[in-house]
Amino acid sequence: MDNMDYEYKVVGNGNTILVIDVGIGNSFYDLYPLFEEIKDYFTVIIYHRQGYGKSSLPKSPRTTRNIAYELNTMLKEIGIKEKYILMGHSFGGLCVQQYAKMYPNEIKAIVLLDSTSYNLAQLDNLDTPIINSHTSINKMADLFNELSLESREELISQNTDMVSKYEKYVGSEELQDVVEFFGNPNLYKTVADEFANWIHDGEDIKSMDTFPDVPLRVIARDKMASVRDWMKYDIPEEEAVRHENKWRELQEELTLLSNQGELIIASGSDHLIYIDRPDIVIECLKSLI
Repeated sequence: MDNMDYEYKVVGNGNTILVIDVGIGNSFYDLYPLFEEIKDYFTVIIYHRQGYGKSSLPKSPRTTRNIAYELNTMLKEIGIKEKYILMGHSFGGLCVQQYAKMYPNEIKAIVLLDSTSYNLAQLDNLDTPIINSHTSINKMADLFNELSLESREELISQNTDMVSKYEKYVGSEELQDVVEFFGNPNLYKTVADEFANWIHDGEDIKSMDTFPDVPLRVIARDKMASVRDWMKYDIPEEEAVRHENKWRELQEELTLLSNQGELIIASGSDHLIYIDRPDIVIECLKSLI
């Protein structure tokens, strides 16, 4: 797993270091608007996992254990020696949970941003047949494996509308990097592998005892905002409510990882809290300086 190249950026000049792990299939370009708001308070280190963007292709299975090892390797290679705040969104939050148990002495505080739970299998086992027919872990792994077989040109064409949204905050040169990011079949193969290992990841994290007793902030989405969004995709309301009640229960459970855990509800926000309610994320981060 050594001798790998990592695509990363260092943004800001604050005294506190903030390291961010992005959600599954997401890029660090998504966080550019947030960087503008926090760059005076933090030195932000953001990176692309192996198989994402310009980072090396993976040489090992896409488990959270391997991902955590690779992030720690990168941070050592770029000379980070002091403790840092570690924030992860969605699947990035699952990676952060693994990292915290592997390297507890290197972390100042943790922010889990609507994070995937180590008990994520409970979501697949809910009585939500229509949701599961679209978004079960196996379904998502199959979908991304299929996408990985498409050509660069096909993927770029499919993602044209999504990429255009980045024009508001990404320069023309980096916009081409965004195009290449979502047009690379290797991204989809990597994401499929990340999905395929999810249940194993959760069990691995649960099997490890040590979690640092540091400030832990779990920022969870608004249940009713998510229910409304599920219903836009013709998901029955009762299924959406059942799913969101379980998601919230799992978020509450995450706060118990640390004696200093605290739940924060992002009112009005669905899953992409750093877009829907960046003010809550910023306020939370500042409180941890």
